[in-house]
Amino acid sequence: MAAWVQVAAGHFFLHCAQIYCAVRTSGRSTHWWRIGAFAALQTLALLLVTSFLPLMELRFLLLSLTHLVFFQWIFQTGMFPDALFAYLIPLSLQILGRALVLPFFAYHLLPIIPNTWAVRLLGPQTEYTAYLPSIILACFFLLTETRKGAERLPSYSPSHYFGWCLIFLAMAVSCHQTALVLRTVPNLDGTYLSLLGIRLIVFPILVFILHQFVQRERRNEKVLRYHVKRSSVQNAALRTLREERHDLLNELTLISTYVQMGKTEEALQAIAYSAAKLSDRHNYSTLPNDAWSTVLQVKQAEAERLGITFSLDLQSEAPQDFHEQRLLPKVIMNLVDNAFAAVEGRQDPLVHLSWSVDSQGRRQLSVSNNGPEISSLEGKRIFRGGVTSKADPSGNHGWGLVICQRIAEELGGTLTYTSSPELTTFTLTLPPATARKQQQISAT
Repeated sequence: MAAWVQVAAGHFFLHCAQIYCAVRTSGRSTHWWRIGAFAALQTLALLLVTSFLPLMELRFLLLSLTHLVFFQWIFQTGMFPDALFAYLIPLSLQILGRALVLPFFAYHLLPIIPNTWAVRLLGPQTEYTAYLPSIILACFFLLTETRKGAERLPSYSPSHYFGWCLIFLAMAVSCHQTALVLRTVPNLDGTYLSLLGIRLIVFPILVFILHQFVQRERRNEKVLRYHVKRSSVQNAALRTLREERHDLLNELTLISTYVQMGKTEEALQAIAYSAAKLSDRHNYSTLPNDAWSTVLQVKQAEAERLGITFSLDLQSEAPQDFHEQRLLPKVIMNLVDNAFAAVEGRQDPLVHLSWSVDSQGRRQLSVSNNGPEISSLEGKRIFRGGVTSKADPSGNHGWGLVICQRIAEELGGTLTYTSSPELTTFTLTLPPATARKQQQISAT
């Protein structure tokens, strides 16, 4: 009984080492309870098969079948390529161990092999030396195990290629040894000849399987890259459409309000401004001469209609650069609209817009309001698309600050904010006008 337990423990340890090497080289997750469960089942199958089946060929066939079945069941994978790969890796390491390690022990360590401890360590006739490559490789993998070892490695990881190299090397060594025996030893039975024939058939089959596997993985990778790129393009297009929808709805709402109130002149000014933006969007260079003043007049009229005190402080001349003339009115529209929405319902709603130049020549467009304070948590989210404090199940709001931030980047400036219980201010800081001209000259 003790001898049976000792044999079972030895085979359990060897199966653990073998399947661990197979799992690591295949790039699968190294869950130790799965490795232990597989080793226990395969050890039990080995003991039962060797006890009841005398034919070596039948033992090999049944143990190969149990190996494949247990691996698929425990590791929840398919036959190809994972289960087949996990079966061939231990078999290849064992072939290399018998071909390389066993002769080394028999030639260099012959005096110590009959020793009792050597028999216990290496097994009778040093049968365990065939497992030394698996044990050495398992020790290497253990030493290089990382905290991310539970994650699946990429399909084309170096360890995966290393595993296939081991399989091909083992097949080549096995075919060479069989052919050498057939050539040097006369009067052999048909067993060696059949083994050589089987190996010569299996080797090209494995090459074909690897080729098909690599081709399939490459196709899958191309398809995946295509879908990822297509998804990113679709998301970008959807985001752009939402931004433009947000902008256009604001302008149409304002025009509709003026029409309903009978303010024809203001409605025509808003229409002219919207038409100029649409023309610019389609690469036309037409802009109303007073686009800057027009949008300010439109917002003053809207503030008067809403009962909001809207003050202006224009300390610098209007922008002269064409890109600023076409983009800054859009910033004003969005920042002022957000300010109007923030002070809605306040007892004394105040919104202030200033356009000034600091001591370093940088121009600043600031819009302040006495609405509720923006918390630090909200401040981290307000520049993300679709984030809004309004009830918006359609996703059409929350794009104004995103538009303003992109305009700031396009003009080489920055968009920042400060908020307190008394006042919230959004500030667009632009480089000096001379620096803007130099940027345009260098760009051209």
